[in-house]
Formats: sequence, structure tokens, C-alpha cells
Amino acid sequence: MAKHCIVAGLHFVIDTDDKELLDLLAQRYAIFSCSASAAAGVPVLFALHHQERFEPLADARLMSEFECEGAWCAYAQTDTQVQITLLDETTHEPCAQMQCGNDFQDARCWLSGRAGMREYCYNNFLMMLFAFASMDRQTLLFHASVIERNGKAYLFLAKSGTGKSTHSTLWLKHVPGCQLVNDDNPAVGIRNGQVIVYGTPWSGKTPCYRNIQFPVGGFVQITRDTTNHISRDGVVQTFANLLTSCSGVKWDKRLYRAQGDTLAAIIGLVPAYTLGCTPYREAAVVCAQGVGAWDGSADADFTKNAQSMKPAGVTLPEEK
Repeated sequence: MAKHCIVAGLHFVIDTDDKELLDLLAQRYAIFSCSASAAAGVPVLFALHHQERFEPLADARLMSEFECEGAWCAYAQTDTQVQITLLDETTHEPCAQMQCGNDFQDARCWLSGRAGMREYCYNNFLMMLFAFASMDRQTLLFHASVIERNGKAYLFLAKSGTGKSTHSTLWLKHVPGCQLVNDDNPAVGIRNGQVIVYGTPWSGKTPCYRNIQFPVGGFVQITRDTTNHISRDGVVQTFANLLTSCSGVKWDKRLYRAQGDTLAAIIGLVPAYTLGCTPYREAAVVCAQGVGAWDGSADADFTKNAQSMKPAGVTLPEEK
């Protein structure tokens, strides 16, 4: 059974007869799904076909092993094909595998385990396929939390555990008129000379799956500090920060070049900053004012802002 989805204006196909899997995927993908006729005018970026277990590629060379959304991945390839294997964290045995051409357009996978594990693996394959296949379309998946205010979105970048979600929470609580766009894996694309950020079906531990888009007002690299301060970054620092914050395949020269070209174009269109901050409300005020998102006049005493929004059902870090 084929299900069509459009994310960031890009069309992909979910193909499985596993009803349990489809029911679980619907929690993330339903808002991005559409009929085949509605998607007919958008070229298919990729399709992922769920099949019975098949043999691994005999001559595949292991290129890298890496962590992806809590899973351990082994990335191997031949001259024309790519194989990605998800490994059990305890036994290091394969629990799912995907094979596709090196253009990532037509992929097949096998899955094992209970429905929750099958959904986890299939979803990770979809996210990786989207990240790799979209690079040639001036689109990148970022590891970022995204807040929108007054029609512009701001991406908070940092290593895991530094406080991206915490900082977004501070904006939602203390900066008027904000909303959460995505909390972990937004898509950023160049469209008609503008840098646009899109909600996606991938949002880390925060179930923020929203089919919305906004022009990007700025990128903010977050660092922990004892005081709150923000500064505009130069081109070299911006490129380094963005490169380490988006999904990529360094050993694939074609994709790495496409990624670099898109980043260079983004840097020419959108400002980037570094924020040294504490985990307290003043950090959001300093940041919002520093990027030009807010003049501070509406909430001078830092009282909790009742107008800020979050998607229904989303639990923020301080609320757990």
C-alpha cells in the first residue's frame, strides 16, 4: 500500500502492507500525507518499499558507523548502491536494513521486531533518505529547535544536551507571540531566493509534527555561559556552525559538494549569531532582541506570556 507525503515541497512515497506499521507512522506523517492525484504534479524524490528480508550486498564497503536518533547505523556502499543497517545496541546484530541506488531515489528495506521497533527503524530510514536525497534540491535537514515570531523563524543550534529545547521553552514562556515549529529536525530550503524552514515528521523526543513553513530570520549557535550575550558571526564561523548542524555524508563527494553549495547560499541570505546564555528567562530576551525578533516593550518585567503558543499535546522540557 503506497502512501504519498510532501515535506518541504518534496514528494516521497511510503510503501508497506504492514497495517500496524502504517498506524504508528500516521502519528507523524498523517499531516504531511496527500492523495496520489494531489501529489501527481510534484516529482517523486524517493520511495521506500518494505519487503521480506533480503541478502546484504556482498561487495559493500563499510564507509562509516554513526548514531542516528538513538540507533546505531552502519553505512556501506558499492560503486552504485548504498546499504544502511540498523544495529541492536546490545548485541550489535542487524535489526533492519535498507538498500538503494546512490541517488537514494528507489529504496527497499526489511524490518524485524515488534510494531514499535519496526516503526522506529522505518521512520529512521525515511529521515535518512530525505536528508540525502534532498541535498541536490537545495534542501538540508538541520539538528535544531525552531521558534517563529512575527512571520520569521529562528533556528537554535547546539550539540545534543546543550539546551536547544530549553531555550525554545524560554521563548515560548517569555517572548510574546511565539510558536514552536519543530524541536529537532527541521528542513531548510532555498526557494525563489529565500531561505525557508519547514516543519517535518522528525522532531526528536518532542512530538511536534507540523506542516508549516516560514522565512528564516536567523541561525543562533547556543553555548552555555554564566551571563547572557549575543554577537553576529562572520562567514567562516557561520559555515562551520551550520555544517556541523546539518545532516550530511562527508565521504560522498557529490552530496558533500551539494551540501556546501547550499550552505554557502544560505549564509549569503540569512544572518547567524552565537549566544552565550544561562537556562533562565533573561536569555530568551537577550536573544530575541539580539536577532531583531522583539524590542522587549511588551513584557518588560519578564512575566509569563500567555499569548505564546505550542502545539497541542507537546510537553516542553520544564513541564516533564
